[in-house]
Amino acid sequence: MTRTQLEERLHVYLTNHYMQLHGTLVSIALGAAGFAAASLATAPRGQADSSGVLWLMWVGGLLAIAVVYAGTVTGAFTLPAGIPSLWDLVLPLLIGLAQFMVFGVLTRTVAPFTNLDTIVEMWLFGMAGVGGFGGIGILRARRLVKVSSYEPTLNSAMEYYRGRLKSDSMGASLTALISCLGGVLLASGVHLDLAWTYAFVSAVVGMLAFSLWREHMTGIELAKELREP
Repeated sequence: MTRTQLEERLHVYLTNHYMQLHGTLVSIALGAAGFAAASLATAPRGQADSSGVLWLMWVGGLLAIAVVYAGTVTGAFTLPAGIPSLWDLVLPLLIGLAQFMVFGVLTRTVAPFTNLDTIVEMWLFGMAGVGGFGGIGILRARRLVKVSSYEPTLNSAMEYYRGRLKSDSMGASLTALISCLGGVLLASGVHLDLAWTYAFVSAVVGMLAFSLWREHMTGIELAKELREP
């Protein structure tokens, strides 16, 4: 094998690493989502797990998977040549672990559905992990995507994408903050009325839905920027 052949592999090595790792994590997370859905659907009526808030939490978990994967597939092709570092391995794994926690607490074999506050608390902490680790991962991607690494004709597209990454990291941090606030309140012994529980969960789900829409728009605008001479 020649140096040239290795250099050719290096051009797509980092991109392939992220795509393959996130693809694997998505498959496992969807399996956990299916298991949680079966657990919710077969729960006896009249218990905490019959509340609509748990299904809203399940939808939030699906949105978390979609947002993380959408962010990866939207911009992974812009990553420069390079060998994955420890951060490129650890951060996706931590995000995946937090996603599994989100669905784990919705599974009766993991968390008995006898106390809604406890389930919501752990779900919120799981979402805080998704948002927190996701925000760090976005900043890692922004650090890799340097405008100076691309030819001058791509400056506009890369500056646009870096700007999007900065705002995306802020959105992920806000999601983590809202989730962490709700989790800390419940962990401190504060009992939230069902209306407040819905408010916290709905706020997180709304943030995730908005983030997914932003990823869609980022892909459209980035493609437009790249088509322009």
